[in-house]
Amino acid sequence: MLSTDSLSRPEHVWNNTWKLLSEDIIYKQRKLLKSPELQLTEEQIKNLTLLEIQKIQKNNTSLTRYETMPFPDEESLSVINNRLILDEQSYDQEFKRKEFQKLFSTITLEQKAIFDTITKAIHKNNGGTFFVYGYGGTGKTYSWKTLTSAIRSEGNIVLNVASSGIASLLLSGGRTVHSRFHIPINLNEDSSCVIERGSDEAELLQKTKLII
Repeated sequence: MLSTDSLSRPEHVWNNTWKLLSEDIIYKQRKLLKSPELQLTEEQIKNLTLLEIQKIQKNNTSLTRYETMPFPDEESLSVINNRLILDEQSYDQEFKRKEFQKLFSTITLEQKAIFDTITKAIHKNNGGTFFVYGYGGTGKTYSWKTLTSAIRSEGNIVLNVASSGIASLLLSGGRTVHSRFHIPINLNEDSSCVIERGSDEAELLQKTKLII
């Protein structure tokens, strides 16, 4: 219909039919990424559907030709095809919200000070490095769990890493720092993390709100 200029209000048709047009989008994406549990946001589904429409435009035309029609967002599409990002965004936000409320209700004043300092830097995009010191049993892991659930409940990404496999098991979605950041086991003066620019790992780090 777009190709034959038979729509006077294409955006109106899109807004009322995108759910029908996108019925098999999740199925196709799960099959493509070999991820049967994959969940997509409404925005991601719309972007994939618009991409399919864009692909079948004839005579080298584009959706950009129609001023009122939305256009697939390239950044969002790159995220959709990045399995690492999708895995980190697959947490149930409502479950994480309830988990956070439960953890936050019993934190100490000292833990709350840590939480407030770090979340303030995150929400203001200030960045920063924070070092928390304490003996075993003083509640460090509890603080990490509270921070992790809070940020994931907002749909954002937290990467939990530890120096050993056993320690990483204490953190939700934990990985060893060597596997997450491609750090060589045997280090020398020429060693570096092999994360290529534009790779899935690089995009994941760009999307990450907090590394613990």
